[in-house]
Amino acid sequence: MPQQKGTGVIVGRFQVFELNPVHVKLVETVVLRHAQVLIYLGENPAPSVRNPLDWELRQEMFFEKFQKKVEVFDMPDVPDDRIWSQELDRRILESRPAGEVVVYGTEEDVVQRYSGRYRAEILEALDADMLQATRLDELASPKDFRAGVIYAHLRRFPTVYPTVDIAVFRKDYQELLLARKPNEVRYRFPGGFVDTSDDSFEAAALRELGEECGDLELDELTYLGSCKIDDWRYRGSSDVVMTHLYACNLVDGEPEPDDDIEELRWFDMAKLHDEQFVAEHQPLFGILKLYIEEGRDELL
Repeated sequence: MPQQKGTGVIVGRFQVFELNPVHVKLVETVVLRHAQVLIYLGENPAPSVRNPLDWELRQEMFFEKFQKKVEVFDMPDVPDDRIWSQELDRRILESRPAGEVVVYGTEEDVVQRYSGRYRAEILEALDADMLQATRLDELASPKDFRAGVIYAHLRRFPTVYPTVDIAVFRKDYQELLLARKPNEVRYRFPGGFVDTSDDSFEAAALRELGEECGDLELDELTYLGSCKIDDWRYRGSSDVVMTHLYACNLVDGEPEPDDDIEELRWFDMAKLHDEQFVAEHQPLFGILKLYIEEGRDELL
């Protein structure tokens, strides 16, 4: 047996109710090579057919099979590959890896995406080897519960998630307030998902604005339009996001980033362009530009 050395890092989703023999063989390959094995399970904040199980449920699978031979952590999805690589490196360093580190994963989802400090190697099996039917009989264990979660997601109707976004202006609609989230380099309109406790879309917009930008005094909200959003969290899923865009003018107060917002910044509306927005909010910018071009006299 070759001497085990360094740290092997496995990055994957493992969205199954039970590790099949192919999964076990792949993990054991890394365990035999390295003195320390860290497993990072991809986690998407939007549950879907591709991401039905949270990472704690999948963590249980590895502990059941490998006990103390592996350590298991979560790794949130990030749309920007460069930032995703930096975040993975940060989490690996937090785990205090021993010796040389090698990152393992599929070619498409890990090796081609990863640009961090460590060497990356392909660790994958043929698609035919990974096929496994979901069993619904003899439900009596965490494995069966995971099967039930996957089954429930496969059986439900596709969902349209309503959201609200707000264009906040100042200086007679010459400057626009935009927000930037952690792990993003482009900007977006403040906003978010409508809650069941909201009495209207307008109420949801004001609530989201307060949560993300602080206590502000605004004039009346103006509805600009709605559109489907190509939200990266739902790509590959039958679920979609449909948003409603509102505009208003800041009367008093100083916006302060809060909730999941890292930065708020005022932009000269005349100098803004599509590339400054995250991809999913570029259509909203198009709605806003059209509205201003067609009705600027009414706004002023």
